[in-house]
Amino acid sequence: MCSDYSQNTGGGVPQPADAKDAPVPSAVAPFAIMRIADAQQVSDQGGGVKIAVVDSGISSKAQDYRGTVAAGLISEIAPKAQISDHPVLKVGQEKSTVEVAKLTAALNQLARGNTTRLIVDIGLPAAQESPAMDKAVDTLVKKGAIVVMASDWSEVTRKEGPDVAASIFPKAPDPVVTVSASGTWASDPESTVLPNSNTDVTAPTFGAPSKTLFGKPCWVDTITTSFAAAEVSGVLALIWSANKSWTAEQVIDRLYATTSGQEGQGSRYWGAGVVNAYDAIVRPLDKETTKPPEVDQAPMAREKADPLVTVRENAIWWGIAGGGALGLGLVLRPLFARRKSSM
Repeated sequence: MCSDYSQNTGGGVPQPADAKDAPVPSAVAPFAIMRIADAQQVSDQGGGVKIAVVDSGISSKAQDYRGTVAAGLISEIAPKAQISDHPVLKVGQEKSTVEVAKLTAALNQLARGNTTRLIVDIGLPAAQESPAMDKAVDTLVKKGAIVVMASDWSEVTRKEGPDVAASIFPKAPDPVVTVSASGTWASDPESTVLPNSNTDVTAPTFGAPSKTLFGKPCWVDTITTSFAAAEVSGVLALIWSANKSWTAEQVIDRLYATTSGQEGQGSRYWGAGVVNAYDAIVRPLDKETTKPPEVDQAPMAREKADPLVTVRENAIWWGIAGGGALGLGLVLRPLFARRKSSM
């Protein structure tokens, strides 16, 4: 199991490979629920997409296994994606913390680089607010990158109250994809996942295949939002690799529009539902109601020239004048008749 390698205490010496069977049947395992294999057949498997893993580190020198398992999940889902390592976790004997300065620096470094088809996977959110960190996320989004963030991390965000949204940093504006972890038939997220009202989508993690700190195969045996965020990053890479001309916004909208709602997961803490990689790629788009195209009105037809128009107009005026003279004559006739008789 992946958690058997939760800390690198072997001084860099590879530990024995985990030979245990998968903890859940393949038909109901996380990748089957999200239809990863089907999506890989109709995509470029993440080709042309870059994924920055902002986590605990992904090499055998890392002191915590989360980043390596996250990178392993991504490589299993989108094997052609280009993965980069950006460690931000400070491992302590009693408590591990996300170093805000390192997280901010990593985000700024990514924002200064090539953000074309870039996905930033923040598997370990911070518990400390930082305007500079929020600005770095905003810059990445404005430059066309997709930012994915885990909805919680119990070591640094556990607090009293039902909703931890106010305790997760960087702040999650609408363009940021906030991911929670859902369960399978053999796992229940209610006892391990903290509710976050900013959650956009969920992904199951218990029973997913990944790798240990030393590159050995292992099975995820926890319900963890950081691993769910990595899975969603991989799914987004599949969608983007199948639609390389799409913008980040189009890819995200497609992810949200094709989620699979599950019983008991309809609250605001679960977002739109469980991601479905295959449907996100092949489901026909809804026909948008569009207005008919506006066309310029044809010019009014010009009236044909009438060669008799002047004659008719003159005839009308002469008729009026003649009628007036006739009327005047009828009025004056009795007067002239009296004058003639008196002479």
